Order: sequence, then structure tokens, then C-alpha cells
Amino acid sequence: MDFFLSWQTRCQSVGIEYDERIYENAQKNKETAVSSGRVSFEKVDATEFVVPDQADRMYFFNPFSVEILQHVIARILESYYRNMRPIQLFFYYPSDDYIACLMNAEGLQFADEIDCKDLFPGENQRERIVIFELGEIAG
Repeated sequence: MDFFLSWQTRCQSVGIEYDERIYENAQKNKETAVSSGRVSFEKVDATEFVVPDQADRMYFFNPFSVEILQHVIARILESYYRNMRPIQLFFYYPSDDYIACLMNAEGLQFADEIDCKDLFPGENQRERIVIFELGEIAG
């Protein structure tokens, strides 16, 4: 996803990965990716990652437990209060527990939902991207 976003939007992208195997594969993919100059990877526990003060878009792929999500949201809020700016958070394949956690998180507002059920066979209700915002997003 980091390579795709950087290629499509020309953004700087940072991938956070805890699993050594996945991290090494991402680094190997970076060797040949067109957008590799705008992509970096950090091998770190998400609860310990310090969110850069300029980061304003964050994508999560069914990443971890609700408890870890709460720590990550706290890290995002720390960054936000150091440098207040509009932030959008994108969550692919969220569980009901994730949605409940996000709906009750300080400062987060539900913004939109993208239905992705047409991407795979079946009618899995989790095949969607939910978008939450922090701060005022200019429309």
C-alpha cells in the first residue's frame, strides 16, 4: 500500500511493521519499486512509533488488537497536539470493536465509508474502508 499511495499521490509514505519477515519483504520490494524514493519502512512496535508532526494521512490494514489501536491513537493525538493540523485516518477491514473504539476516541469524527464488497466474492460486511478525521478538514 505504501508504494501504491506514493506512486498515485506522490506523497511521502512510512510503513510501520513489527513482523521481521514482512519488514524484510517490504525492504526487498523497495529495491525495484518506482516510488521507492518516497517510501520508508520502520521495524517497530506500533505502540512505540512516534508519529511525525507533519503526518496527515494514515492507513491501517486490520492491523492489531483494540488495545494496541488505543495506544496508536494516543500517539497520533500526541503528534496532533504538538502540531495541530487536519488528519485523516483510513481503516480497511475494521472489526466492530475497532469501530466502537474509534467512535469513542477523543477528537475523532467519523467522516465516510467506502464499500469494498465488490472486490472479493461474498458479502463480508468488513470489506470496507472507514475514514475518521481529527481536526478541521477543508472540504
